[in-house]
Amino acid sequence: MTVAVSRAAPGDLAEGVETKLGRLDGVDAVESVDLRGIEPGLNDLTVQADATLALAGDADGDADALAEAFESTFGVNDVRVDGVRQRPPDPGDGAAADAA
Repeated sequence: MTVAVSRAAPGDLAEGVETKLGRLDGVDAVESVDLRGIEPGLNDLTVQADATLALAGDADGDADALAEAFESTFGVNDVRVDGVRQRPPDPGDGAAADAA
């Protein structure tokens, strides 16, 4: 995805991306953000990022619907949802190792 981060935003770019993604409808938490590129603009920086998000329990689990919903937020574009898991993997059953 690409995320527009204001040049005046507090913190660094990763924190700016996390803040914007954490405000998306249906997102409970931002688990990780991997910055892939930056394009400067007049008032903001467009950041290409890969992110892992924890969804709210009532969020739509359809990948296309999630991408469309996230892109409806100002400053979030080019969203591609690679996968959706309904619950975090349980480390006790080995799923966490498979997900890595």
